Amino acid sequence: MAHRRVLAPAVFGALSLAGLLWWAGTSAHALSLPGAARFFGPDQANRLAAWTMPWSTDPPSSAQFTDPAGAPGHGADYAALRETAMRVRYAALVLLFACGAVPLLRRLPDRGAGRAAVVVAVPWGWGIVAAMLAVTVSAPWMAASGGSAAFRLLPRLASAMSQGRELPVAAALAAAAASVGLMTLLQPGAAPPRGRSVPTAATTRLAATLGTAVVALALAVLSNDRVAARLQTGFTGTGRLSEPGDLLRQWIQLGAWSLPTGSDPGRWLLYRLGDIALLALVWWGLRLLPVLLDRVTYSAYSLGAVAATTLGVVVSGVWNSLLSYQGSTGGPLLYYVSVGSGVSAALVFGTLAGCVGVVTIRIRGRAQQPVPPAPHTQPV
Repeated sequence: MAHRRVLAPAVFGALSLAGLLWWAGTSAHALSLPGAARFFGPDQANRLAAWTMPWSTDPPSSAQFTDPAGAPGHGADYAALRETAMRVRYAALVLLFACGAVPLLRRLPDRGAGRAAVVVAVPWGWGIVAAMLAVTVSAPWMAASGGSAAFRLLPRLASAMSQGRELPVAAALAAAAASVGLMTLLQPGAAPPRGRSVPTAATTRLAATLGTAVVALALAVLSNDRVAARLQTGFTGTGRLSEPGDLLRQWIQLGAWSLPTGSDPGRWLLYRLGDIALLALVWWGLRLLPVLLDRVTYSAYSLGAVAATTLGVVVSGVWNSLLSYQGSTGGPLLYYVSVGSGVSAALVFGTLAGCVGVVTIRIRGRAQQPVPPAPHTQPV
């Protein structure tokens, strides 16, 4: 499918995602009203306000924007920096979602209602990643708007990057459905090109297994609490660029787990079911992508692997939240585990898993190609 045919659905989905997050951000001030506190409860209303504030264009009521410490009289300048950060955030969100959705929609033609849910899931995962990247791109402006005279820079950047990752889980689903729905309306009955070569089942299983092994290595080794502690304490020094541990953990840790302690290993195993679900979803996605794609390319397959890893992180976070909510009475939002803790790492290791899968498919495809017969020479 040509790029121009999927450009409109990709842009429409990007604008839908940005519009939904902007609408949620503009509603943040309503959560501070007495009616919201009575309806949700004060603790849950504060949690919702914390989720929506990173997408709000209104400056928060803080002394930093009226009489900042260390720079009295420059509150308007700090407010302007935050306004610039939000403009960069939304502009990057639209561009990143569209740039990722174009190759995905181009290689994922609609082939019937039976696979519509799978086709929607791939842009959904990418939409969550696009929101994370938009927050990351705007993080320098956001960190500067908070003032950095008395704080180190890298921890501030890590803190700014980790915000605003809860709402895109729902908003990206709506945006992905809008993109795929518009593509189906514009291109009804689209079918894969004739004569395309589909990898064999053994090849796709091997590619999925090797790609999942990359994610499993990151999950089993880098997400361990001892590795996290070593990253946090292994970098010493002074200055604004010291303490990069928080920033590194954003990009290499898919989750967090520790060895079983105490006399209840059963609950530890229950939490590990979330990690197993993550790996199963990654394997299933990598196994299914070569069948869905009309051509296995590095861009489309890697984006699909990133989407599968991201959705696996979301499923694992929801499972951990359900376990934390057992026997609780404080409301479900207070026990919701943030899915944003692993989305950055899902981008890194999902890309690596996708590259490993494409290399495997191409090597196996060349090895399985029939050897052309030698030309027959006629006797003179």
